[in-house]
Order: sequence, then C-alpha cells, then structure tokens
Amino acid sequence: MWNLLRMRKNQDECSRLRDALENVADLAALSSAQQEHLAACLACQEASSDISTSRVVLRDVPARAASPGPWFAPRVMAAIAARESELRSTLETWAAVPRLAARLTWLSALALLVASTWLYQLPRSAPISGNESGVESLFDSQQSSAPQEDAVLPLEKAQ
Repeated sequence: MWNLLRMRKNQDECSRLRDALENVADLAALSSAQQEHLAACLACQEASSDISTSRVVLRDVPARAASPGPWFAPRVMAAIAARESELRSTLETWAAVPRLAARLTWLSALALLVASTWLYQLPRSAPISGNESGVESLFDSQQSSAPQEDAVLPLEKAQ
C-alpha cells in the first residue's frame, strides 16, 4: 500500500514537471527539485525530449504557411454551403417518403372499398336444383323403407 502512495506521489510530480516543461523555454528555468526529478525519471526525460523536438520542428516552419490566404474564408464558406445543400437535398428526398406512404395507404383503402362493393353487387349464380349435377347429396337422399337395425352388443360383466 505504501508503494501505491509513493507511485501516486511520483505521478503527481511527473504531471507537474510536464506542465512546467510546456510553459518554460529552457530547462534552466526549472526549479532545483524539478531538475532533480528530471534527472532521475526516465519518463520525464522522454517527455522533455519530445517537447524540445516539437519546439525545434515548429520553429523551422515558416510563419506564412500558417496564415491563410485572402480567399480562404470565402472558399471555406462555399464548401460549407455546398455540403449543406447536398444534405438538404438528401433530406428532401427522404421527406417525400412519408407523404407518398400516406397517399398509397389512402389509395389502397379506396381500391379495397371499390373492389368489395363491386364483388358484393355481382349477380349470384342460381343454386343448383335437384340432381342436375349428378352428385348425390347425403342429406337429400331418399331413406330406404327397410328400417336399419343398429347392432348393439351387450356388455358383459367382467368378474
């Protein structure tokens, strides 16, 4: 547990040293405690090296490359306007779908109403009378004059 507290304290020192390295131009401007920590900590030495390398690279970049030209803002605004109009046209395309769906729903409901009305009013074909079809119905058949005897078997008692 004591080791965890020591590591926490060391991380706090490292973060304070890195903040100080970003704010000073030269390592000589650091306090003596920070310089001792820098000499002892490898992670802070790497961070110091990275910060100094970044400063050298950025110092060599010409200042005029960073400044935008006189037509920079109009070009950016034109690109933004073009992108917005492209997105707007896409949204307008998809905005038409719910309107089309609503119209299609009403049209299909009307078609169903017309079709059901037409089917309801169709003349029904005349029912088949008698035995014209040649098929004998079970319910219309003539009962035979002989009585049918039901065969009932007596139940025997099992003992």
